[in-house]
Amino acid sequence: MDPRQLRIADFTYDLPEERIAQFAVEPRDAAKLLTFDGSRMGSACVADLPEAIRAMGFHAGGHLVLNETRVVQARLFFPRGEGKPFELFYLHPAQGSVEQAMAATGRLVAACKVRYSKKWKPDQVLTVDRLHARRVGFEADTSLVEFTWEGPETWSELLAHLGQLPLPPYMQRRVVPEDQERYQTVFARVEGSVAAPTAGLHWTAALLDTMAAEGWNRTPVRLHVGAGTFQPVSSERMADHPMHAEELHVPVDTIRDLADGRPIWAVGTTAARTLESLYWLGCEAWHGRPLPSSVDQWLPYHTSGFLPSRSEALMALATALEQAGKTAFTGPTAVLIAPPYALRVVDVLMTNFHQPQSTLLLLVAAAIGPRWKEVYAYALAEDYRFLSYGDACLFMVQDPAALA
Repeated sequence: MDPRQLRIADFTYDLPEERIAQFAVEPRDAAKLLTFDGSRMGSACVADLPEAIRAMGFHAGGHLVLNETRVVQARLFFPRGEGKPFELFYLHPAQGSVEQAMAATGRLVAACKVRYSKKWKPDQVLTVDRLHARRVGFEADTSLVEFTWEGPETWSELLAHLGQLPLPPYMQRRVVPEDQERYQTVFARVEGSVAAPTAGLHWTAALLDTMAAEGWNRTPVRLHVGAGTFQPVSSERMADHPMHAEELHVPVDTIRDLADGRPIWAVGTTAARTLESLYWLGCEAWHGRPLPSSVDQWLPYHTSGFLPSRSEALMALATALEQAGKTAFTGPTAVLIAPPYALRVVDVLMTNFHQPQSTLLLLVAAAIGPRWKEVYAYALAEDYRFLSYGDACLFMVQDPAALA
């Protein structure tokens, strides 16, 4: 069996609306922490992570993998006469990398979600301040929009001045000033995401320092989170669900460091997707096949024959990139991590609680097996807060043999 045969209806639970966190707790590391090592569940708080990770048997540290992406102010509002304004939700550039788009000046063509799309007449140019928008096409359920502006500002700077922070759709409230800082991780560095890597929202600079003293080396990677992370699975079976793609960037030196055999702790599903994507790219290199420019959602399930170890795959990927004259891998990943997938790189996963029937919940089920249902039932019974501003989990990723 592979994930194509999964019925998404088997990955659901009852999430009362009042359990969806609308605001974050303060301080960041005061959030509750559910721990699960494959046999036992416990409750702590994020500030207790040093003790929690040692209790799972990790005493000598390892790699603490953090997604250093930064959320951009992706919601743009353009006046519409007497009616409510058009809202253009910037998703990603039509061509080139996310980071190239952030540095663009004067012009950018981008994919956008458009509210009141049918009211936008052909050849109508929308204007707010010094920014102009003209629709030039369609791509699936999104609009391709040509943005032009006067002045030397970059697209990043323009969004910062004219845009609004894109809180998740299940936060049915207005953005407040506190969100500007609270919906970013303390280690966010490179702009490009339209949603936060939410497990990272719980970390403080002091907690990072404490974990470094415990031997956990801070290892930044980058996956620019797209709006597809909130995309519901609308098809009955996963075979008919097109997985969203997100751009990742990992330097060769980081890939080599991760191959040293030490434990790997992924902070968030985006860090986990990045790490697992590197493994499958490395498999292609290890087998002597051309290195793909992207990771297809079904790549892990197409790969047959002997699979290399984590270290072998990562070293093969690093070598292939160096031979191609590259200092990093940059490209989209649409990898689908769902049962019966066995995580190849990640030993420990920290994450938030995810929506029913979501691909993020499927990733959790792949990491810890069918007992995810017990974990979520426990969290609901113990008044944990759910989704982006909610509480956290710390999971020891289970050996595939234990899940059989």
